[in-house]
Amino acid sequence: MLLEILNRGKIMMKIFASDLDHPEGLAWSPSGWVAAGGEAGQVYKINPATGETTEIANTGGFILGMAFDGEENLYLCDMGRNAVLRLDTKTGHISDLTTGKVGRELKSPNFLVFHSDGRLFFSESGDWGARNGSIFCIHPNGEVTFESELAPAFTNGLAIDPTEKYLYVVESENPQISRCTISANSLSAPEVVVKMPRTVPDGLVFTKSGDLIICCYRPDAVYIWNGAQLEEIINDWAGITLAAPTNATFIGQDLDRFITANLAGRYLAELEVPHKGAALKYPSR
Repeated sequence: MLLEILNRGKIMMKIFASDLDHPEGLAWSPSGWVAAGGEAGQVYKINPATGETTEIANTGGFILGMAFDGEENLYLCDMGRNAVLRLDTKTGHISDLTTGKVGRELKSPNFLVFHSDGRLFFSESGDWGARNGSIFCIHPNGEVTFESELAPAFTNGLAIDPTEKYLYVVESENPQISRCTISANSLSAPEVVVKMPRTVPDGLVFTKSGDLIICCYRPDAVYIWNGAQLEEIINDWAGITLAAPTNATFIGQDLDRFITANLAGRYLAELEVPHKGAALKYPSR
């Protein structure tokens, strides 16, 4: 299937996996399979060669962002349970990592990303319109700390750049991307790096070359920012084949396959893009 790109010719898209319950988040595992979530708490395991899908767990909530550690435990932002969970993908055991540890009520834990030192940063979006979003960190010892409330306009996607100097942060309601300097014990105040008026940015992923891919809830579009210029990779203006591509990941041995979620659809899509993904962090915890 071909999707037309404004001023950029055409790009090939195919269905990577189907019959999913409105997937918002996805992740590439250390052993080579794709995880995705559903809006009724489903956690799916997907064979990247065939697209065959198996439901391996159900939290009873609503799965948003996800990330693997080095032991292939899968960490889940569960909006339905207002918590960050850990799924042991070998046994199926689910642990709640945040309830009673945060010091405040989580309303919408949304996305999470690992630093190589084992820290797991996650966004708490808060309420749309209230500008009460924030960032927390789950440390390797299980301690949960508050990190920042300075990017509060529906705090959403997170990504750590390949040098691990910066944590990039999406604000969906005040559509922009900021970055915080990461130190051993804290995050700096955010600095805005790119504004995206009349969009609702959602997820982030870095390329091997250090460019930042930005996935959107609205419009049905994916952008790339090279540090100076924001360009469209794809914009399905009719919303027929891309349907709220909220998050994405690179998969494969060379991280050369690009997969997007489709929250308003029931599938993951694979797009042919001229980029490879940055190396993923799978710390031991």
